[in-house]
Amino acid sequence: MRQSKVAGQQQPAIWFRLREDGRSTLSKLGGRPTLSPEIDWPRHGQAGTPLHFLAQIDLSTLPRTPLHNAPKQPELPKRGLLFFFADMVEEMLWGDNGGPFATTRVIFAKQAGPEREPPDDIPEILHAYGSRAGGFETGIIEYPPMALEAHVIDTFDETADPDATALVASIEKAIGPLPVFSGTGSWNAIAAAKPREYIHELNDRRELNLCLHQMLGIATNIQGTAAELQAAGTILLLQIDSDTSLHEQFMFCDMGAAQFWIEPADLAKGRFEKAWGTTEGG
Repeated sequence: MRQSKVAGQQQPAIWFRLREDGRSTLSKLGGRPTLSPEIDWPRHGQAGTPLHFLAQIDLSTLPRTPLHNAPKQPELPKRGLLFFFADMVEEMLWGDNGGPFATTRVIFAKQAGPEREPPDDIPEILHAYGSRAGGFETGIIEYPPMALEAHVIDTFDETADPDATALVASIEKAIGPLPVFSGTGSWNAIAAAKPREYIHELNDRRELNLCLHQMLGIATNIQGTAAELQAAGTILLLQIDSDTSLHEQFMFCDMGAAQFWIEPADLAKGRFEKAWGTTEGG
């Protein structure tokens, strides 16, 4: 009975993880965007300051998913790149300070250009609003790059898969068995191994630890926004988890997630300028 319930509440997604072979790719978190010279660096719609670069995805390298050729389902473009920007302001409230269309931006480009340095007037990451610095005073304006590889997985509604058993099975189908740590010495073993994805069994709890950077599928529902948007038919264009393996300051609210959204009609017509971002913490 439970298996059929889970199967009825799953959606395919494209999951991104760190490339372990060390090769660079156009799909990445952090680093510098390969924006074509004719494309302006996006700026805050109210403050006018440059937005921070978070990620880019090379659409030509994405694996096919069951979304392709599905009836009435918009598709991602098969070529080009998507760039994701946002104001990494101290409070991380992208609904404030002019709203999400002022504080976040998605750009589509048909081809890559050279890597672009951030503009000279870009504020520090986690700056105070209206200031070039302040806030957490991180001293950085860009994140280090993390090259990504893409895998197709199934994602699930949290009420159908509360212990993530089905999600784990789908991820292991894509990349092989996840390491399992258990017992009183598990914390030391995890610290020594530094696994990127793993399962931690402690007492009666079994916890999946990984970063769900993903396109499409069911978003992580942190404080209700994701569930509300997806119930209304809004599409998850990209979810970026807090990921301190990239940088200690690569986080959203209280170790939450950034999620970029687009309406089906806008995706179908390639109107990525109408996409917007939200962020929530745990």
